[in-house]
Amino acid sequence: MRYGTSYFPTRLDAYKYYSVMGFEWRDVIYMLERHEIHIGKPPGLNSLRRAVAQKDQGGSKRYFIYEDIRIG
Repeated sequence: MRYGTSYFPTRLDAYKYYSVMGFEWRDVIYMLERHEIHIGKPPGLNSLRRAVAQKDQGGSKRYFIYEDIRIG
């Protein structure tokens, strides 16, 4: 399973991601201050749950979580 997160490698990546949607730099800073988005790797990673920074909109990179779900 793969899903996107609100975690970005850098502030510039967060800005690039949100600028495509019309947000300005101050909006991104506000989202960071309110902990709506984050800089750095997501917490709770382990051998079955890993984060990978991948290209996303606006030339940004964003962390995606990959989970290895095994049954039985």
